[in-house]
Amino acid sequence: MLSLNDDEYQAVMQAAGPVHPTQRSAFLRALAKELELHPIVGPGLVHRLAADIQRRYVIAPERQTSAAAEPCEQLARQVWR
Repeated sequence: MLSLNDDEYQAVMQAAGPVHPTQRSAFLRALAKELELHPIVGPGLVHRLAADIQRRYVIAPERQTSAAAEPCEQLARQVWR
């Protein structure tokens, strides 16, 4: 299981925010899978991988991002904590 510090976790949540709500769980799983490949995870790696993986997903219009923030955070907590 992957463990992130608070700053890394917030970076993940910020990167997941703009992803379309229907694709957030896939984004979070893809990011977790990629991070688990690295023996040392730090804030730079989290930001870089999140940005790279985010490009593979549809970015939602702003009005669709804030309404689904809570389910996204619940999923992220399941994946990383």
